[in-house]
Amino acid sequence: MPSINTVLSFALAASATSVTCAGWDSSTVPPPYTLPAPPTVARAGTVAAIADNSNQANVFGTAVTWARASGSSYAGIGSTVLGTTLAVGESTTTPIIGTARPQFGSSAWIRAGQASSATTVSMQWRTATQFEFYGSSTSAEQPGGGSLPDSGPWNTLGSDVLKISGIAATGSLDSAGRLPTDAYTLELTFDPNIIVAGYQNYDTYGWTLADIINAGELQLGYFDPVLGVWTKGINVISAGAQQQGNYQGSWDAFAAANGVTDGNLSQFVGSWGLVIDSANLTNSRIWSVLDHTSLYAVVPAPGALALLGFVGLAGARRRR
Repeated sequence: MPSINTVLSFALAASATSVTCAGWDSSTVPPPYTLPAPPTVARAGTVAAIADNSNQANVFGTAVTWARASGSSYAGIGSTVLGTTLAVGESTTTPIIGTARPQFGSSAWIRAGQASSATTVSMQWRTATQFEFYGSSTSAEQPGGGSLPDSGPWNTLGSDVLKISGIAATGSLDSAGRLPTDAYTLELTFDPNIIVAGYQNYDTYGWTLADIINAGELQLGYFDPVLGVWTKGINVISAGAQQQGNYQGSWDAFAAANGVTDGNLSQFVGSWGLVIDSANLTNSRIWSVLDHTSLYAVVPAPGALALLGFVGLAGARRRR
């Protein structure tokens, strides 16, 4: 089996929209980037959905829903963004300041989990707002003061924003604003090229996708309703005893290798991984075993503190 670095190198080389991985002076403009065309047909195992792109963080497209009986599996729930509600933010190049970001045509699936009571699961979508990038908040003002620039399409989340609700609750809201639920596995598509572009625009170190993955930086992002920011890391309420992070393979492979079932999924809460689809990069997917419902998206670039951990690595590479 080829290594993840081999697969990633092949995948990026094969893509027409790949971004070069050389570093550059911070005063220069990063390479141009064009979002690929979103899908026109819902991906297998999903239904069509419309994303709101009114540039409002709390407004979403029409919900698509699935009823689940007590004891039944959550698997088989999924939706794909095939359009937007408005004609703003649809440019595939630099978006106009004051509008929502272009749509990605993201897809989301629930791959595993068992309903502890009868419930109706809902998925709703929106595009990223003007200021959602680099793990930032949904507005220009950042925690601690200051603001971040609105400078290009690589300054954005790596997917459309998914609001999921209806996973059966198992408790009440915690201090972080999270509602505990049954364990479930959520999988979300993303665009690897915009991930690389986001990192390169942030730092002069010549990040590659393999660097980002091996650093454990590429994860499913969660919107923290208390802090008002996008975060990464293991965003679960109660991690399972058998959690594993940064698994470089599909959910199916992980489940088979670890004997995961709907019935024992809670033991793996906090596990996450990803798979790069070399045949169709925009069908690459991140998955995570969760125990609460919230807003989810792929967050492409780390905050400054996360980058500090790579100062030594970046310096070593530059000296080569």
